[in-house]
Amino acid sequence: MGQRRLKEVKKDDVKKRPDVRKKTGNAVLDATKTRKGEVIHAKKRMTEDVKVRTSQHIIDIPVNKSIYNGYEGQQYSPAIDKHKKRNNQPRLRVIPIGGCGEMGIGKNMTALEYDNEIIVIDMGFIFPGEADYPGINYIVPDISYLEENRQKIKAVIFTHAHLDHIGAFRHLIAKIPAPVYATRFTIGMLKKNFDESHDNYEPKYIEMNPENHDRQQLSDNFSIEMVRVNHSIPDSASLIIRTPVGTIYHAGDWRIEKEPVDARAFDFARISEVQQKEGFILMLNESTNVESEGRHGGQQGHGEYDIKASFGQIMDKFPNSRIIVSSFSSQVYRIQTMIDEASAHGRKVAFAGFSLLQNVEVALKAGILKIPKNTIMKMDEIIKQPDSKVCIICTGSQGEFNAVLSRMASGAHKYIKIKNSDIIVFSSNPIPGNETSVTRVVDGLMREGSDVLQNRKTAQYGVGPLHLSGHAYFEEHVELISLVNPKYYMPIHGEFHMLANNAELAEKSAGVKKENIFICDTGDVLEIYLDGTAKKAGRILVGGVMYDDSGEVVSEVVLKDRIHMSTEGIFVVIVTVQRGTGRLLSSPDIISRGFIYLRDSEELMNNVRQYLRQKVATSYKGGRKDIEKLKNELRDDVTQILYDQTQRTPIVIPVINEIGAPMKAPANAPQPQRQPVRPRQTIRRPATTAPEESAMANMRKPITNPGAISFKRKPIGPSAGGLWSK
Repeated sequence: MGQRRLKEVKKDDVKKRPDVRKKTGNAVLDATKTRKGEVIHAKKRMTEDVKVRTSQHIIDIPVNKSIYNGYEGQQYSPAIDKHKKRNNQPRLRVIPIGGCGEMGIGKNMTALEYDNEIIVIDMGFIFPGEADYPGINYIVPDISYLEENRQKIKAVIFTHAHLDHIGAFRHLIAKIPAPVYATRFTIGMLKKNFDESHDNYEPKYIEMNPENHDRQQLSDNFSIEMVRVNHSIPDSASLIIRTPVGTIYHAGDWRIEKEPVDARAFDFARISEVQQKEGFILMLNESTNVESEGRHGGQQGHGEYDIKASFGQIMDKFPNSRIIVSSFSSQVYRIQTMIDEASAHGRKVAFAGFSLLQNVEVALKAGILKIPKNTIMKMDEIIKQPDSKVCIICTGSQGEFNAVLSRMASGAHKYIKIKNSDIIVFSSNPIPGNETSVTRVVDGLMREGSDVLQNRKTAQYGVGPLHLSGHAYFEEHVELISLVNPKYYMPIHGEFHMLANNAELAEKSAGVKKENIFICDTGDVLEIYLDGTAKKAGRILVGGVMYDDSGEVVSEVVLKDRIHMSTEGIFVVIVTVQRGTGRLLSSPDIISRGFIYLRDSEELMNNVRQYLRQKVATSYKGGRKDIEKLKNELRDDVTQILYDQTQRTPIVIPVINEIGAPMKAPANAPQPQRQPVRPRQTIRRPATTAPEESAMANMRKPITNPGAISFKRKPIGPSAGGLWSK
């Protein structure tokens, strides 16, 4: 016999399933279809996303499994140090405090420590992305380690005046006070930077001249010498640092120019001389452009004089137009070539932009900028000149919203309104991450009818190059590393992929041994011993401190709230109750910002108000309620109601206003005296008739005064003795 088969399988009746969710007694909350666990999971996802975006500046133990990491490709952990044999020799500790393998290029800072002495090189900051760091202007290094050892710090040295090397100076120098060593122009920029500080500390500045090969003895164990290099800002220098374990070469930021504008060539001769006499035990070298092939100048590239020629071509091609050139405010040499070409073509020059004016002022005082007579005019004067006589140099080449060029593009500038005969020149390349902002400004300018010329986008105009990077390319790095010929090599100044490519370049193209190359993240410690050996030796506490536009510190909690609000919005519920009774004195108020538009969501808002009425009524039944506990319950429940309808988790802020507290008599107020209770007296009267008959007789009597007996309604409230009284 075959198996018996049922005709039809009876389906499960969903209606008969038990409701596994616990009923709360609140009709609105119980009507939601979303499980509480799902809401908690959604909030957790949002929290994790915000944490990832706001913790990019926080450095714990970065993942580094590179073959150049100093641990043979093994990921570092504190347990590795426990198993390593400790070397008790005197040692030099090289510690990047910032700028190595972080979320961008900047925040450059390095400490060298020997025995009880520390010297610090550079104090830069970094500009974070606006999307992940709303309202954060810049981030400076966390110098907790240096503050703990501030008594050891003997000097702070600066290689040049770019903000990624000096931007944090005004925030940090008072915390780790020490003499400041730099070139003339860099000191001028440091003073401008420190003018914005609120500290009473006055730094001591010591000027050094790279051409003279001045040698400064900083302490018992450290001396420095500055060596001239080429860069996009004046007075840039590299450092020769002499220590008990050997001589160190810190390259700073550099490029090789065949014809520098200031006629001060890269001092290869001095580097070669020191290398031959002393040798270099360690080279710290920047990594910005190591991935880009070629070199500056010569047959393979161009220099500042080629850009000067391009400015001349533009003025020749557009003789009757206003020329507006935007560049980095620190490009003093570029500004010099613009002024020279404008003067040669009979044009007047005006500067626009606060940072540009500051840098020009410092360059003039340092004797670096040379301005022909009767060339410079103020903005309110140059607008009176014919277009053929006007050249304006301004900021805003990176698309910054409040910069001069952006205001010109939007028509908000006080003096300049863009017209269709204007020629706008971008003498810069967009910094990675700024491409969208730059494009927005370019589109705005072109919508006004002007012509916009950008570097590498001038084919239709027949104009040469308009920008030159300040950082060396691949072949230049090979040349310098080969000249220095260090025993150990440490890439600095760059994101991790730049450091890794820099390390590979040093090994495969410059002949440095693989085991002698160390890729260090910010916070790693490289130790070099008297016997010439070196190894990684753990980490120190590092990170970043965030500042807003006003120069005030912004906490991580504030940043997280900003990102959460920008993504999900904010939802505020306000209930006003009578103290003690919990009676609602008005309809609950609701404020929504960045979440939903209240007028389009009346049904949802009514549900929230209904929930609040029921919740408050039930919460105060047992007497006085714990307000903080009630707020937490309101926050969780309102979040669930909102998520059930919108699938979003805004920041919910419950506000409970308790008003109408009962009046309390002052402690020293006189107490009312009690009246003595009189004993009840019974008056006996002789009964003439039976009690029942007497009562019936009284009821049969006519009412002579109908107003003598009345019923009055009393108001309902705490003071009412009852609903009705006679």
